[in-house]
Amino acid sequence: MTRSRAIAVAALALGYASILHAAVTRNDLSKVGIELPPRATLPLNLPLQGEDGSAKPLQFWLGAKPSVWVLADFTCKTLCGPVISIVSDALTHSGLRSGADFRLFVVGLDPKDTAADAARMRRAQIGLDGDGSPDSHYLRGDANALDALTKALGFRSVYDADRDQFAHPAAAFVVSPDGRVTRALAGLAVDPTTLRLAIIDAGNGVVGTLAHHIRLLCYGYDPASGTYSVAIGRLLAASGAVTIAMLALLIGLLLRRECGTRGIGTSVHRSPAQSGTPTTE
Repeated sequence: MTRSRAIAVAALALGYASILHAAVTRNDLSKVGIELPPRATLPLNLPLQGEDGSAKPLQFWLGAKPSVWVLADFTCKTLCGPVISIVSDALTHSGLRSGADFRLFVVGLDPKDTAADAARMRRAQIGLDGDGSPDSHYLRGDANALDALTKALGFRSVYDADRDQFAHPAAAFVVSPDGRVTRALAGLAVDPTTLRLAIIDAGNGVVGTLAHHIRLLCYGYDPASGTYSVAIGRLLAASGAVTIAMLALLIGLLLRRECGTRGIGTSVHRSPAQSGTPTTE
């Protein structure tokens, strides 16, 4: 099991784990996810601020090219950063040209986050323009704007005030130039080929098969110890044990088959003299 797959298993289990923190209950986490509305479309007049602080309608940011959108907490210490890096890397290796074929937008979930918070997240996860990474735009909005955006995407999150942290889906949205959501992808499962085809489809106005339920959560990870919780740790241990058991079973079957093959070979190559059967020679 790879590290990314282990993270995904742990995160998927968060929705069914016991209470991870007093402020966010199991019932709260069960409500977190993505359920795209029919014909989901972004609100084109929604004001969003760029990194320079100027607010422009969402239609301005869309321009005339398909785009990829990620919703993240700019001060997040858990999965937001890795998701942005994975999406950025997939775009870099997609064979498409940043700016000419697509745009990447990362929108802050927390209206309290500042332009400096956005800049730090960008430097940490994508780097500077011109270093081979795709051109990206980190956008912010007030509480009303973010509420309208998340509702348009069917994006449901829960805010933990004690930790100043959001439990939210980890996902990437592909959007056509006219604002239609053409694809929703689980954040840690994005690959260059899938993203390339989704962007090409969006450019042609084709709405792909939408994953209506995405439950990969960004919440509860402890960066100091590298674990989610005792319950999640047990889940990962169990997953590892199952993998080891399957490998042991496979090795056993291969050894058994090899022994059987050797037995057949020995029988076939036994000489008549060794078998004790009279011959006419």
